[in-house]
Amino acid sequence: MFSPLFKRTIMICSLLLSHFSYAEINLAEIHAHLPEGASLGFVAKNLNKNEKIVAHQANTFMLPASTQKVLTALTAKLVLSDQFQFETSLLTNGKIKNNEIDGDLIVRFTGDPDLTSGQLYQLFSQLKKQRIQKINGDIILDTSVFSSHDRGLGWIWNDLTMCFNAPPAAVNIDNNCFYVELDASYAPGEQAKIRVPAQYPVQVFGQVYIATTKEAGYCQLDATVLDNNRYQLKGCLARQNKPFGLSFAIQDPNAYAATIIQRYLKKVGIAFKGKIKQPYQAQKGQLLAQHLSKPLPDLIKKMMKKSDNQIADALFRTIAYQYYQRPASFPLASQAMRQILQTKAGIKLGHAIIADGSGLSRHNLLSADILLQALEYIAKHETQLQLMDSFPVAAVDGTLTGRGSLIHEPLAKNLIAKTGALKGVYNLAGFMTNKKGEKVAFVQFINGYSTGDFEHKTKRAPLVQFESQLYNRLYEH
Repeated sequence: MFSPLFKRTIMICSLLLSHFSYAEINLAEIHAHLPEGASLGFVAKNLNKNEKIVAHQANTFMLPASTQKVLTALTAKLVLSDQFQFETSLLTNGKIKNNEIDGDLIVRFTGDPDLTSGQLYQLFSQLKKQRIQKINGDIILDTSVFSSHDRGLGWIWNDLTMCFNAPPAAVNIDNNCFYVELDASYAPGEQAKIRVPAQYPVQVFGQVYIATTKEAGYCQLDATVLDNNRYQLKGCLARQNKPFGLSFAIQDPNAYAATIIQRYLKKVGIAFKGKIKQPYQAQKGQLLAQHLSKPLPDLIKKMMKKSDNQIADALFRTIAYQYYQRPASFPLASQAMRQILQTKAGIKLGHAIIADGSGLSRHNLLSADILLQALEYIAKHETQLQLMDSFPVAAVDGTLTGRGSLIHEPLAKNLIAKTGALKGVYNLAGFMTNKKGEKVAFVQFINGYSTGDFEHKTKRAPLVQFESQLYNRLYEH
């Protein structure tokens, strides 16, 4: 039997050794590279040894930004099968007689984030191939899979016209985004010309004048959204030698789809004089034509590699729709994610706030420790989940292609991570293989990052220095 004194000595030595192993990576020293005022939450764990290497404010809630997509990808894999596909279809509640639909045409949208206008046109072309020449009833838009607002709580109001913030609605055509051309090649004082391509059923108008060189530094170009997908541009800008493109998010996807559908019917030569209705209830009918999206693994890979917000939030609400078998709102999807992660993966979100699946919301709050749980689960169940391949690879693809801190060996091609960026936010969550060939999971949350009035080229220099030192030391550990 060991004496109490010997046991106490062993315990003290263990604590000292534990402290020493954490101290091998001096995070305080590396943290000093970040601009004053920046907050850091960081944790790294050696999965082979089941030991934390370093932790700093790992239980502090911070904005996860797009690292939130790791939770969305995992939850989707836990609920939806790899054969899952979004469906866009044409049905009828009537009968087809004498090349006419004697009843309503139902157009069912389920939130396919990859649906293009060309694919939608092909659906209506299939009706023509069935020799249908006329619709005697109405057109019913079935968007019943989703309910309530098509944007998450906490999305920034002045980003709502931006394409990365387009509503991930049940109707999602061409990412619910359109493009216009602005010609500001005229003399100062004259108005810029706005040209809208004919394929977009929107109106864009305004008064944008060309500023003098002296005025240009004080100019601002604004976009105001009106009803029925009308947009007003106002303000001023410096003279431009060539026309340039501007992109905007569709504000009313249902109205947008209604106009496009009528255009396509006319284009394929199917007569229609009824009304377009938008009931809240799911519609039933005989299937006439169908388009399926790519399967779940392909969607997740695109979501993770390109940080696609549309796919993330479409999956976010679809998970809730499948799980609860009822129209899904953003709050219901948050509830579903929380319950699924806890019951199926043992991941407790605790006091974390989940407002969306993309990480766009400024209401989201997550700790590095919680996200580390998800990474550990992914690594442990990779054989079943097959998620590792969806993470961007440093210096190779996705959002890590040109990240300056990770483009050199030994980090290049050896580190995979989901990025997360909002104004003032630079996050990473992923895995690396260290010098000994051991798997290391890590979560980096940097919030409140600001370089003040530094030139644009130097804004990321402190971040590059911080990450380069941190992950090289993590590799050598």
